Amino acid sequence: MKILKVSIILLLVLSLVSGCWNRRELSELVIALAIGLDKTDDGFRFTVQLINPTVSSEATKKGAVGSTVRTISAEGQTLFSAWRKLTKKSPRKTYFAHVQLLVLQEKLVKEDISKFLDPLIRDHDFRTDFYVLVSKENNAKEILTTLTFLEPIPALSLKSMLAASNENLGTATVYEFDEVLEDLKTKGKELVISGVRVKGDPEEGSMVPSTETSNPKSYLMLEDLAVFKESKIIGWFNEDQSKGYNYSQGRMKSTAEVLSCPMNKEGKLTVEIIRSNASMDAKLIKGVPKLTIDVEAEGNIVDVECKLDPSDLKILKEIEKDLTKKIKSEIKETIQVSQEEFQSDTLGFGSVVHRKEPAYWRKNKDRWADLFPEIQYDIKVSAKVRNTGSLGQSLSEKGG
Repeated sequence: MKILKVSIILLLVLSLVSGCWNRRELSELVIALAIGLDKTDDGFRFTVQLINPTVSSEATKKGAVGSTVRTISAEGQTLFSAWRKLTKKSPRKTYFAHVQLLVLQEKLVKEDISKFLDPLIRDHDFRTDFYVLVSKENNAKEILTTLTFLEPIPALSLKSMLAASNENLGTATVYEFDEVLEDLKTKGKELVISGVRVKGDPEEGSMVPSTETSNPKSYLMLEDLAVFKESKIIGWFNEDQSKGYNYSQGRMKSTAEVLSCPMNKEGKLTVEIIRSNASMDAKLIKGVPKLTIDVEAEGNIVDVECKLDPSDLKILKEIEKDLTKKIKSEIKETIQVSQEEFQSDTLGFGSVVHRKEPAYWRKNKDRWADLFPEIQYDIKVSAKVRNTGSLGQSLSEKGG
């Protein structure tokens, strides 16, 4: 009887095991690392950057950079039909689980971005942790066909550039696909995405010889931030506005702020921001919301091109005052252009009001696009200089 019971249990377990019904042999697949979406006259273009499965490790060691990837495109009336037409050009099924990057053409996202993302959301092969970029002045295909000269795989090179710029310059911002989807669903917060373009001739940049010179004339270059309103791109922040956005969102990890010397306005000094954080609050004043942005930043003096002693407490306080003013100015410029030129709530004032004053938000959320340009705000910045370097006085001062 005991043996019978065990047998029945085993049969039940086996019946629940599906097996490897959807198993795919590696030799039947080609791995996609980047996707580009373009608008065409008759529909759409779907571009993928693929790892070349035939490249040998020996060829890679010898510098055969262009042989590590292949880029193929197909066009169709819908993105999904263009996607499926890739099979006409590839003998292997494209595997999308390792995609690192999605590039969206600027022309494409002048229409509602959300409807173009639907096929990617529905396909079970895709993860949602890949980076998203908008191609400025170029189409997405030109971005993905441009080869890179330090990292042999362009998709990984571009991803590393974006991460490095986000970490060290502060004019780019890293948005993963799931974060883009979240912002699209969030009422009271508009989308902002980093940009990229080809510097030089895109056709020349797609040729292997361009990566074999010490001074490539065509290469990929990150742009500032693309601004959206109601899921459509409407413009671009400049460098200072991009930095102001990152400060306000608590996304600023590091950057360089160039200031005038306190005692000699013609000279310059540079403060490296090493950490910052930000918070936002909203309160009703006479029935109208007012936003407060609090930003704290710390930095080190890394470059002094004038005669001063940065270890002097009085001088140090002047530098901190100027740094505070510079950061506040960048944030203010970002808000002004968002309210006056774009009329797009890029900083997420609406989402803060929703969180802090829910009753007001429920009553006014449908009118927020009209209310936002007139919303009052206060910017509070506290900037500290923690390290003046090991030299104390500048070389210019010592030389005097």
